[in-house]
Amino acid sequence: MNKRIGFILLIFFIANLSLAHAQRTRKIPSEQPKLVVGIVVDHLRPDYYFRFSNLIGEKGFKRLMNQGTYCKNAKFSYLYSQTGPDHATIFTGTPPAYHGVISHGWYDRLSGELNLAKDDQAAKIVGIETKEKGKSPKNLLAPTVGDEIKLFNNHSRVIGVGLNAEAALFSAGHGADGAYWMDDLSGKFVTSSHYQDTLYNWVSEFNNKNFADFYMDRIWTPFDGQDKPGISEKILGKVGLSSDFYYDLNKEKRTYGYKAIKATPFGNMLVKDFAISAIINENLGRDDDTDFLAVTFSCLDYKHRELSPFSAEMIDNFIRLDREVEHFLDFLDEQIGLENVLVFLTADQSANYTPENLKAQNIPNGYFSSYNAMALLKSYLNVLYGSGDWILGYDSQQVYLNHQLIEDSKLSLEEMQLKAANFLIQFTGVASTIPASSLITANYTHGVMQKVQRSFNQKRSGDVLITLEPGWMHKMKDERDEIAQYSYTNQVPLFWYGWKIKRGTVSRTVYVEDIVPTISNFLNISIPAGCDGNPIEELTQ
Repeated sequence: MNKRIGFILLIFFIANLSLAHAQRTRKIPSEQPKLVVGIVVDHLRPDYYFRFSNLIGEKGFKRLMNQGTYCKNAKFSYLYSQTGPDHATIFTGTPPAYHGVISHGWYDRLSGELNLAKDDQAAKIVGIETKEKGKSPKNLLAPTVGDEIKLFNNHSRVIGVGLNAEAALFSAGHGADGAYWMDDLSGKFVTSSHYQDTLYNWVSEFNNKNFADFYMDRIWTPFDGQDKPGISEKILGKVGLSSDFYYDLNKEKRTYGYKAIKATPFGNMLVKDFAISAIINENLGRDDDTDFLAVTFSCLDYKHRELSPFSAEMIDNFIRLDREVEHFLDFLDEQIGLENVLVFLTADQSANYTPENLKAQNIPNGYFSSYNAMALLKSYLNVLYGSGDWILGYDSQQVYLNHQLIEDSKLSLEEMQLKAANFLIQFTGVASTIPASSLITANYTHGVMQKVQRSFNQKRSGDVLITLEPGWMHKMKDERDEIAQYSYTNQVPLFWYGWKIKRGTVSRTVYVEDIVPTISNFLNISIPAGCDGNPIEELTQ
């Protein structure tokens, strides 16, 4: 009997040793990451973490900060920051001047129409019946890091996920296995025929579960247990905002359709759910062929367009986002093991202070009306050159002149660019006006002009580019201007976490363009063509 008990104890002891060894082995990082996850948060300010760290948990952003490497002075190297250009830059490692996505859209010189960066007449939207234009990454002129991963090993899986087409397409790239975004009318995730002719079964099954309806059947009020209204009121009091709010999302859906979810934290939850489903069904990170997943959380973006970045809704969005980051990281650890997953988290277009924020502190501020400016510019050009439609259009702080009319009238395009620039500089709130001819012929090596030049693409940019004084914003009058909003705040957070990433802080300036070459260095693959960033040495040494 004693021998039997001893034998059982021996087996139990060996089993425990084996389990302990397996647990230790699991924590040893793989030779290369099995999965790279790039997370982009629209309008995430770098000071949110520090301002509201007492309102968030320990395993979301704090886990990234305390266990990973934080680049505290990460920036975009160019001036005009928007969702499309920023995603393209983050995932190609090159600025808009080279990847070509200068804005959410640009004017076609021949048709006179504003072409959106995501639109592609030759492609179709897959997953729903729609008359909407097809979408693809064809207007992105440079390859992404996902493209380079596929070129290195076609067995690797590359996927982009977001609520918006721009984010999904430009983060996934040309050769990806899929880019998925939410259709505003149906609430279903769709893709482009550029990637696949029909939705994969797992995507259809996800759509059939109607997660969007589940989240829209809610009331959005401040988060119980985490939000502390007293603190919010103290922060917001000087600009006269309340920390109390109430949104009936069913009512919002009746008014705005499923697009309404994009202005709530539940849109981020929906994206996280889809990203998890993609990992499970695509078997991401399950073998030694490094996979790549890009995830965009965009709900801070939509509320920022109508509220202060420190409004109660934005704070609540951030608190709830922290919970989603926590849940997502927990899932990655359970499913793959964070020692096998390389994670980076950054932002596009950091949220600006509003003029109302600045006015409360007596800091210079104001709104610039492009409508008034263009009306007066049109009258001025008519006086100089005679009556004509000299202005093709205005978008994203760029004036597009009518090249065909100017050529037919045998006028100098360069002269008209200069005349228009000299006229617009007189408006209050305008800091500089740069004719395209100057950006083509000169090479600016520092300062604002260099940032403007890195945003300028000769084939797609306007004839006069405008910059505003610090504290000034565009006056939003219609949907187009709202979409065209951009940020002057070029500093964004940048966290690295997981596979072989040590705890630390990088204090020197790094650029968002440095993300791609850093990943390429980790994976021992070629840096994508056109990339002009540099590996972050503190991470790769």
